[in-house]
Amino acid sequence: MTTAAACPRCLGPLRPPDLWSNQYRCDDHGEVNPYRAAASSREQALHALATSATVPVWLPEPMPVHWYVSGVGWAGDDRTGPRATALAIAGPSPLGGPAEVVLVAESPGIGLAARLAGIAGPDPAALPGAAEAKVEAAGHPTAMWPLAVPPDRAAFVGEARGVWLWLVLWPADAALLLMEHLELRDLRDTPELGDRVFFGAASAHLTGGPAALR
Repeated sequence: MTTAAACPRCLGPLRPPDLWSNQYRCDDHGEVNPYRAAASSREQALHALATSATVPVWLPEPMPVHWYVSGVGWAGDDRTGPRATALAIAGPSPLGGPAEVVLVAESPGIGLAARLAGIAGPDPAALPGAAEAKVEAAGHPTAMWPLAVPPDRAAFVGEARGVWLWLVLWPADAALLLMEHLELRDLRDTPELGDRVFFGAASAHLTGGPAALR
């Protein structure tokens, strides 16, 4: 079961394809790739993404201690396949309290990650200054640039496997996780989740519900 198709840039309702257009349309953002999130059966949704997505499906490996998968989302239709993927993970913040991280891979022009980061999109206007963090994505060191975002979160963006890689974190001090050696695996390479991946309470950030980590 998934949420209804929505605009990836604003979560507004969409007009489906019709006789005049084969694209979904948002009244505010025009033609878009429809966004959906798994409302149940998130493990099945994640396996389906691993076999159908045209962009990476990033999963930390190993997962941070006591962290779990809290949400799965994607943007794309049956014609194009998923052109953006979002995996939310949640657990204890390095400074205490709950935290959540959303890992997004997306082709340019989608706007899903920019909405999560709380900035104008669909893509970052420029990568400011020097990279301040680094992750290992599919075995390759990947520089991540910080972005100016609302104070309740932190966001970093880089490029991996030819598309954008975003990390959006709540609260802002959860960015301390990036001081650790964060390794990301593309589930398209090996769809098996392993024994250390668990599923827990659903992410409000992916479904558009009230923010759970304010």
